[in-house]
Amino acid sequence: MNYRDKIISDIAEAACNRLSRKVIHSLMQLNQGMQSGSDTPLKNIWDEICVQVQDQESVMWDAYSDTMESLILENVTQLDTATKRAIWLQTDGSIDWSIDHEDSEDQEVPIAYDEIAAYILKDFILPIAADWSNERIRRYLER
Repeated sequence: MNYRDKIISDIAEAACNRLSRKVIHSLMQLNQGMQSGSDTPLKNIWDEICVQVQDQESVMWDAYSDTMESLILENVTQLDTATKRAIWLQTDGSIDWSIDHEDSEDQEVPIAYDEIAAYILKDFILPIAADWSNERIRRYLER
């Protein structure tokens, strides 16, 4: 990785970390539509996501995934264009584009929002959920 790629990667990583914290905070505020039942020790949607990542996805996983992606996209739209492009350049989808435009100096880097959301979810938020723990999550997983 050359120094330019490293700088772009560092900028993207910092932005993804900030954005992930915002999304997680939003998920911690959500408690409507929880699927774990009324007798659960879980307090919010983030707790439920962590349990599912650490144990087993429920039949409602797609709804949780859609919620996370929606929150990610909401936050991505608030980023400046250069940061959005820096993040997109970290995605798998950017590889083919980069190869096709390797010698083009004037080419404008696109922004593929769905690829950015999938990347942040897979590489940032889900790994955090896999390692996240609190008393409520531990009690739920011990049942």
